[in-house]
Amino acid sequence: MLIRMYEASDDVFLEEMLFEAFFWKDDAMRPALSCFREEPEFAKVFAGWGRHGDAALLALSSHGEKLGAAWYRLWTSEDHSYGFVRPDVPEIGIGVAAPHRSKGVGRALLRCLVETARGDGFSALSLSVSPDNRAKLLYEEEGFRRVGESGTSWTMLLDPVPQP
Repeated sequence: MLIRMYEASDDVFLEEMLFEAFFWKDDAMRPALSCFREEPEFAKVFAGWGRHGDAALLALSSHGEKLGAAWYRLWTSEDHSYGFVRPDVPEIGIGVAAPHRSKGVGRALLRCLVETARGDGFSALSLSVSPDNRAKLLYEEEGFRRVGESGTSWTMLLDPVPQP
């Protein structure tokens, strides 16, 4: 597996992986992405992508197939997503294409994203996850801890970002 930085040509795949992150539950009813992309909470995650504090990575197979993506973004107290902790802590998201889940793709992306955040000078990362999502165990194993709730999801924090 190869992990590389986001390129502008990855926009469609990044949106698809956000959709996978929103609809992680295999048996959940999902709308068509073409209908759901207008939902405000979905649309704002990548709106104006490329501003200070935005970073994304893609995982690819040895044949170049896109397997998943991970990203982080800074938010403000007035405009944020569910895993917001404070303005200096990027919130992360990870999406892995269904056929590639539970094969280490998410963990590899998460570890590289943590390294990227450390290199960008961030000392902590946050996220939002449903307590029923199997990814919650991954986050806990990688050092994230529960610091709150937003709706039906947990807000988790990795603080400090581990040093090599």
